[in-house]
Amino acid sequence: MAQSSGCRGDEVVPDRYNPVLMFENDAHSVRYSTIRPSLAQKSAEALVRLLGSGKPTLWIDVGCGPGTSTKKFIGHADKIIGVDVSESQIKVAKETIIHPSVSFVRGSCEKLPAEDGTVDIITAVQAAHYFDLPAFYKEAERALKPGGILAVIHIHHFADSTLLKFLDVIRKFREYISSYDNAKAYKVYSNHYKNFILPFEDQHRFVLHETYKKRFDDIIDVYTTLAHFENIRKAEGLTVEEGRNFLVKKFESLGITESDKEEAFSLTDDTYILACRK
Repeated sequence: MAQSSGCRGDEVVPDRYNPVLMFENDAHSVRYSTIRPSLAQKSAEALVRLLGSGKPTLWIDVGCGPGTSTKKFIGHADKIIGVDVSESQIKVAKETIIHPSVSFVRGSCEKLPAEDGTVDIITAVQAAHYFDLPAFYKEAERALKPGGILAVIHIHHFADSTLLKFLDVIRKFREYISSYDNAKAYKVYSNHYKNFILPFEDQHRFVLHETYKKRFDDIIDVYTTLAHFENIRKAEGLTVEEGRNFLVKKFESLGITESDKEEAFSLTDDTYILACRK
């Protein structure tokens, strides 16, 4: 097992914002489940190919939230377990994703629901920057089969767009909302896990792209699913609708016009997959 220094758990445990509390809200969990774009469609196929031993028997998705990523793995493993610390997120996942191969449990990255050496693939999508990494890596080493895959995944939403002005606006907006996130976690994911240290020596890093069309209102809806949005609402004392209007006005102050709001334009999400083999 490689040394897991560099991006250690004690550096990414939230100080100002607790990730459990950020997502412990049923209404927010529902918005997350129904609106948030997920990882690239071909991510599951890429990880199964990397595993190289046929269809996995057990896949654990850690920090699964309301199952947004977990449902993308359906059909690619005999059994899939989504794990999250948030009771609200797990509740929504159980209510909205019903499939015989999938189950959801409340738990942490430090204690996975699996016997020693029984898991083929462990994923953490948009979550590992909040983990106690040394503890997570130790648990992953225990649970994975020899040759099993551990993958930490970051999704860079709106990485590219046919509306060039939008890219500059979104860059400035991200800088603004970063003050409403844990600074250490933001530093890890804002460079797309570039300096993320993996625990095993056999490592594979690749990027998948997915393009789709959205209007401005759709983009605002996506931002209401982020942890930052809940933190902004709490800090400013806003209702959900007031918070949404707050976001619209912020985008307008950065240069979005009424004509921009009417246009449907192409957006590309980049899914960064950092995988390693036990």
